[in-house]
Amino acid sequence: MPVPDLATENGLALSGQWRRLVGKWASRHHRPFEADTTSVTLDFDHPQAQRDIRLTFTTTSNGLLLLLVTDDRYLADDQIALAAAAANAWNIERLVPMLAVCNLGGTHPPYLTGIRTLPLACGLTQSAFHTMADQWLEDARGLFSWCHEEFRL
Repeated sequence: MPVPDLATENGLALSGQWRRLVGKWASRHHRPFEADTTSVTLDFDHPQAQRDIRLTFTTTSNGLLLLLVTDDRYLADDQIALAAAAANAWNIERLVPMLAVCNLGGTHPPYLTGIRTLPLACGLTQSAFHTMADQWLEDARGLFSWCHEEFRL
């Protein structure tokens, strides 16, 4: 029995087309983006939280499309415990996107990041991807608005 063609039955195969889908979504928003062999990154303003947010799409070794969302701020040493408490509260109340404090003990200062995933085995039309990515962007704005309003991060 032949394998179904994801490009015709269920949209574009995410595993092979995610860069193109992200690029077209960015173009639809008139946003420039940076692409390399492993990721596509674009920036959006978020005036409500008085910051910019960066979306980086990449893949994992276990077959996931990974979206990492960061803002334009690093955490000061005296903010790390508060940021960890914020991440814990967010993840208990909402979970999506998952909020984490990243780069603890790294060479650069720590920062907050929102995390979303989608299996690369999915097939999506460009329209469905636009809808999903638009929702992910709104969710990211909501996450950083919440961090700003509730925790002053």
